[in-house]
Amino acid sequence: MKDLFSKIKNNTKDNIKLLFTRSSSLAPKVLKKKRIIRNRTIGFILVTLQTIISIVFLLFLFHLNIIPNKYIIVIVLVLLLITAYNIFSQLTKAHIFGKVLAVFLSIILFVGSIYIYKTDNMLQDVSGSNVKTDYFSVIVLNKDTADTLSEAQTYIFGYNGLNDNTNSEKVVRKINDDLNISLKTVTYDDWNTLVNALYNQNVKAIILNESFRSEIEQQFSDFNEKTKVLETIKFESKITRVAKNLVTEPFTIFIGGNDTDGNLDGDSTKNDVNIVATFNPITRQAILVTTPRDYYCKIYTLSQSGIKTDKLTHAGNFGTDAVMETLGNLYGVNIDYFARINFSGTIKIVDALGGLDINSELDFNSTYDTCMNLYHFSAGLNSNCSGEKVLTFCRERMAFKALGDNQRGRNQMFALQALIAKASSPSILTTYPSLMDSLSGMFSTNMLQSNISAVIKDMLNNPKSWNVQTYNTTGFGDNYGPSNLYPNDPLLREMSIILPDYNSINRASELMDKVRNGENFDLKSYLESATTNAAASETAAQ
Repeated sequence: MKDLFSKIKNNTKDNIKLLFTRSSSLAPKVLKKKRIIRNRTIGFILVTLQTIISIVFLLFLFHLNIIPNKYIIVIVLVLLLITAYNIFSQLTKAHIFGKVLAVFLSIILFVGSIYIYKTDNMLQDVSGSNVKTDYFSVIVLNKDTADTLSEAQTYIFGYNGLNDNTNSEKVVRKINDDLNISLKTVTYDDWNTLVNALYNQNVKAIILNESFRSEIEQQFSDFNEKTKVLETIKFESKITRVAKNLVTEPFTIFIGGNDTDGNLDGDSTKNDVNIVATFNPITRQAILVTTPRDYYCKIYTLSQSGIKTDKLTHAGNFGTDAVMETLGNLYGVNIDYFARINFSGTIKIVDALGGLDINSELDFNSTYDTCMNLYHFSAGLNSNCSGEKVLTFCRERMAFKALGDNQRGRNQMFALQALIAKASSPSILTTYPSLMDSLSGMFSTNMLQSNISAVIKDMLNNPKSWNVQTYNTTGFGDNYGPSNLYPNDPLLREMSIILPDYNSINRASELMDKVRNGENFDLKSYLESATTNAAASETAAQ
């Protein structure tokens, strides 16, 4: 054995020496040997590189954990066979094909590793958000000489003591602790009086929960121009996670679209899209129920504001958990998870997909209330709609007059269906990297990455298609009512509201129960049957 290793060692030294010997000094037979050694060396280097890239690719694939085991086994066997062939081909006349195959496979696996890495990063970024984050700003007038919080410590601070008292007091305590002072504070009963106090310098600084900034901007269009932020304080609180097996158990998700631009930093903001989606992974049935944002219903604020009747969109000011609690009580269901996207996110995702083909029920033109760029939508298919155009389609309501918020809800469903269709088509492969980048910071959910991976793996393992059906709860528009959450806000004393149609709410609850209970049904047939039965019951009662 010792002699064998010694012989191999000596041969290796001789071959290396031969590789670096000038070809012009070699005999034809030795020169041929040199070429063979050189070709084999290059081949083995390429195969070694391919093997390393293959190992990295498999490690990324195992870590992502979305590919079913049966496919993983096939991938491993194929890579082993190709690697074995490439190695032995270097000892044969097929060595050139082996080299080409090694280079080609290395490129494919390298690109695949990048895609997997992006996917894993995106899932980590958007998933597992079980923390509610609220941002509070200390605000002064733009002309104020103070540029830091410490420079304003002698100021009188004002805050809303009716709607946001608990949170504002937390901010005051933190400032006192950080600066070792005792702030002078004054409370006001509404945002209007608070901002006027700042403008008139009755107080020199105010504390603002950033989720209410849009409410203030509606009343004071110059607010952002006339003020500046000295410091932003962040508070985080945990949201209870639900432990569920999403491959075997039905689950319900709140899908919310909020009215912010930029990244999804804060948790509290108004929602323009309110969809309750119930899925049954066993039967592959899903029902998506949309609720008008102007629904006048009981808002469960989960705060000192308690339970008060107001517009559904205002529930978002108290956080995603408050919206989930409000919709859960409206429909009598437990909502397990949330998925949130903002307006900027919608534009980026649609543009990353290369546009959407959207079906519209109506022929209409958008209005300036929705977007400064006006768009026309034809009844029927509207092809290749950009992100901004899709967002306009989802937000428009003034063009529908009496239909208003009800039609907007239906349009949001059409857009969601178009998004699902595009995202599940083969063409997504060409836009995959940009799609992953667009989701980061624009989309969030409290589902664990392991939950999401399990769902994707199950869908790949079981190719049975989902039967996704949509239902819109309706109401009665052209009504006005007061805000009970903001009774002192002059702009909200006579809000445009939609009174809920509780027949449609009860129907939505029945549909969710059907999906959870594993029933297979056609929505159109079911609704027609329910309408016929209701009419028959009414006739019998007369």
